[in-house]
Amino acid sequence: MNKLLKKLRFKYIGTFSVLLSLLLFCSGCWSNKEVETLAFVTLSSFDYTQINGQDVWTAATLVLGTQGSQGQNQGKESSPKVNTEQLFTGQGSTMQDAIRNYSAKLSTVPFYGYATGFILGEEAAKEKAPEIIEHYARFPQTRPRDIILVAKGEAKEILKTGGTMNQLFSEETSQFIDLKATNTGKSYGMYFYKFVSWLTSTDRDAVLPQIKIMPLESDNKESEANPKTEASIIEGLGVFQAGHLVGWLDEEQTLGFLLLTQKISKGPISIPVQKDGTMFNYFLSSSTYKVKPVVTNGEISYQVTIQTKGEIDENNGLRLTKEDIEQLEPVISEKLKKIATATVNQAKTYKADFLGFSEKLHHKDPKTFHALGSEWREAFVKASVEINVKAKIISTGRLKEKLEVNPPNE
Repeated sequence: MNKLLKKLRFKYIGTFSVLLSLLLFCSGCWSNKEVETLAFVTLSSFDYTQINGQDVWTAATLVLGTQGSQGQNQGKESSPKVNTEQLFTGQGSTMQDAIRNYSAKLSTVPFYGYATGFILGEEAAKEKAPEIIEHYARFPQTRPRDIILVAKGEAKEILKTGGTMNQLFSEETSQFIDLKATNTGKSYGMYFYKFVSWLTSTDRDAVLPQIKIMPLESDNKESEANPKTEASIIEGLGVFQAGHLVGWLDEEQTLGFLLLTQKISKGPISIPVQKDGTMFNYFLSSSTYKVKPVVTNGEISYQVTIQTKGEIDENNGLRLTKEDIEQLEPVISEKLKKIATATVNQAKTYKADFLGFSEKLHHKDPKTFHALGSEWREAFVKASVEINVKAKIISTGRLKEKLEVNPPNE
């Protein structure tokens, strides 16, 4: 598998060199006839299992289509056409067979040039992630910023849920990855080029945003003859070790991942905090981090510094004078420290350095890192990690005192 991962990086670079050349030297537009002979794929998925010892692959894809209704009365204009997505699936003993079998169900030729990316099923991510990534890298129409997600369960079932808010599922998913995953603290936006880099890295492990099915509340169900009962949500992360899915991070551990690995600048991220039995929310608007590897007498440790800025818009009965804020900031800092520490502990439990600490050591002290050889993950697990957090409250709104309401008349 290591040999496969090493080859993958070079094949990936070569593939996109060819794509760049085509973009530079090719021009022109398609005719309507050419477009009509294409099935525009928007989002795909890959699932894998074994039945009676035999490999069974399931490939599924959403294909762009349109729908509209004609006016019932003569002279009445037809309603505007609306883009829709239709699901096609295929099975086979290999991934290519499964793709070929769903392609055979299409009346036109599948075109992947506008695809947003793909979703890995849980079992496929556990057993076949490197093979899937290599196949995708070989494909001429693959783009560096294609999104990748990992499903809790079967990825095909995720595609069945469809979009909400009158939006295509592929658009909804890609926009969340592009604009909201990190900024809301719910997950992390991952793209093909970065996942390949992390998957083939010799000093860190990878993560993917987790997507899963959730039941819809009755108020959110669409008013149709057959209303939707399920939708999908992107929340948390899937953790990879040596190229295979080994576990998950929940929402709080995902926030810890972001605090330890990302410079957040487009919050706010709402974080519940408790002081003296009173709950309030700290709206984190920005954060920075620094990881410092320390090697003392052959012992490796890490010193982590996290600085955050945020605001408290709801005081929930708290006084928010200058003196009170000075007492609240250490409470918030301690809460964030606990979140980050829990994420480090989970990384050590999985024996997967998806936080990139070993990568930092590799850059700062290559000699020490190379001396670890293939045991760099074990060294990460054994290393002590000291985390210091300094949280600042930079805004409290206009009301700094508790609002006293006049009592009712006796």
